[in-house]
Amino acid sequence: MGVAVGLATRLGVAAASVAVGVGAAVAVGAVGGLTASVALTVGVVGAAALTAVAANWSTCGMSVAGVVAAPKQSDRPGDGSAVARLGAHLAGSLLTALPVGAGLGLVGMAVDQFVGPLPVAPVLAGWSLLALMYGLHETGLVRMPTPMRRQQLPRHLRRVGRPMRVSFYFGTLIGPGFMIFIRSSAYYLLFLGTVALANPALGAALFAAVSVGRCGPSVMAIVHQHRGGTMGDFLLKCMSADRLVQLAAGSGLLALAGFGAAALAV
Repeated sequence: MGVAVGLATRLGVAAASVAVGVGAAVAVGAVGGLTASVALTVGVVGAAALTAVAANWSTCGMSVAGVVAAPKQSDRPGDGSAVARLGAHLAGSLLTALPVGAGLGLVGMAVDQFVGPLPVAPVLAGWSLLALMYGLHETGLVRMPTPMRRQQLPRHLRRVGRPMRVSFYFGTLIGPGFMIFIRSSAYYLLFLGTVALANPALGAALFAAVSVGRCGPSVMAIVHQHRGGTMGDFLLKCMSADRLVQLAAGSGLLALAGFGAAALAV
């Protein structure tokens, strides 16, 4: 990040993002009131939106697009069309994402049941602090721990497996979010926030939204090729945008942090 974007720019983006979040909270509070519970929900939904976009921009995401949206190869059986492979990929992702999101909500419900409802204000304060730190991490201003399974998708399957089956299998691995390399820190805030909200239906919906969003690169690749472009050109353009996407995700987390912190004061 330090090579791609200068320090002054990153500092300016960070400060502006926090200010935007604070301003949004003040404006919402002035119009109709803003509770800690609502602010936490808004923050977790925002983290899901950031995850849905920012988690795509990695070698994993490009590997998926390279399988799902690759031109049809007549010498390979089980190839299908790009749209059919996209559907298989989304189905596989939803198959594993929905129970994970619902399960995290159930964990939150169990905590509330056996420990008692956690006070929302301290939870929001802690969540906002993590959003601030990981937002600074994404912008390259601090370094935070990023626990994950540091393994990419099994690339050899791209060469030996049937594309339709590989598209589905990649989807099942990607759906939970923690089975592969975690590209965006927003995922950590989504994971913890889903537990804190203790709502299985909402958790399933948020993880489903992430699954849909992660199909974005494949959809863009299909459209790009339909307009006459090549897969190679598409992948190069996407990878060149990686740091800008990371900066945008970091600024989004910082805005959510400012929103949550300000909600505690308005």
